[in-house]
Parts: sequence; structure tokens; C-alpha cells
Amino acid sequence: MFKKFWTLSLKNDLGSASIIGFAIFFVILGIISMIFMNTNESVELARLQAQTDNATVAAVDVLRGLATGYPCETAEEIVQGFGGTIERCHIVGFDIYIEVSQKVLGIVHRVQSHAGVGLLEIR
Repeated sequence: MFKKFWTLSLKNDLGSASIIGFAIFFVILGIISMIFMNTNESVELARLQAQTDNATVAAVDVLRGLATGYPCETAEEIVQGFGGTIERCHIVGFDIYIEVSQKVLGIVHRVQSHAGVGLLEIR
């Protein structure tokens, strides 16, 4: 009797296509979500680099006398405005080197930026 019941259940495979369809759907959904997370991480890193560059340019403007204040404090105010922290602010002549870190999606990103006055025209 048990053998007869077992053979009957193996012959009846109604609904197996829906199970396979759901499995394929969830695998594709998982792949898409991983791609989205990777893309989002790249966008956040690029945004952090751009904001750090802006803070560095503002600090160089202060250093050159185009704005009032202290260069590293100005850069720190800008960096804190977007949620980052300055790890290092180093001034060499009229060049400024800034290193900023920010925690994005549980991962700490560190970016560096350098700005200076550029070449002076000599006539």
C-alpha cells in the first residue's frame, strides 16, 4: 500500500512550474537588488568626492584671501554639512590637502582632495 501511494505522488507533478517560476523570479530579484546596491554605493562615493573637492576649493579661497576665516575650519564646516568628517587638513604654501571619511551604507569611505592656486602668470 505504501509503495502504491509513493508511485502515485511521483506521477502527479501539478504546480511544479509555478514553484520553478517563483524560484527564478526571486533569483532575478536578488541579482537586480545586488546591482542596485553596487550602483548606489558608486554614486555615493562619487558624491563624496565631489563634495570634498568643493570643500577644498573653498578652503583655498580662504587661504588666498578671497573669503574670510581659516582654511581648515571652513573646509570642516562644509564637510560637516554633508555628514563627513575631516581626517586630515594639511597646508603647504598655497596648496591644501584634505582627507575626508564618511560612513555610507555601513561602509566607511575615505577620499582625498588637493587644491592650489595653480600656475602664476609671469610677464
